[in-house]
Amino acid sequence: MSEISWDWPAIACILLWKLAPKGVTITRKDLGALPHDRVFVDYRDPEGTHIQFTFVTPEEARRIQPLILSATGRKVGVSELQGKWKKTAIVILWKLAKDGCILTHQDRDALPAGKMLLAEGHAKDIEYRFCDRREGEGIARFERDHEGKAILEFAE
Repeated sequence: MSEISWDWPAIACILLWKLAPKGVTITRKDLGALPHDRVFVDYRDPEGTHIQFTFVTPEEARRIQPLILSATGRKVGVSELQGKWKKTAIVILWKLAKDGCILTHQDRDALPAGKMLLAEGHAKDIEYRFCDRREGEGIARFERDHEGKAILEFAE
């Protein structure tokens, strides 16, 4: 078995379903609450059983970096965050699971097939919730036809 190679859109969807199946709202305060004294680490087990997300001190990150490199061949995630879905996942983790979280294949399998993740931006926050695919496609169609916005992004 090889390490789980899910991309960040999939990880964000799985995390949201696992931690907040009824949805969550992220505010500017949540974005500003990310810790300055912690480093985000995502460890993908080389056996392919799980992905572990934790927040550790910079000193701990330096201490465990050789262990993670020897296990996965990848660097600890100490560089600037890349991509909106990775940022979304990290903010959700900090807001809902400060002690960390582990994702497994069972978590991915638990995603309901008939649902999609809807992100609605408001003046001061973003609301994430799962909706029926028909509802999501209807919202996307309305936005495209009346507002000129393309809003569908699938994480499948």
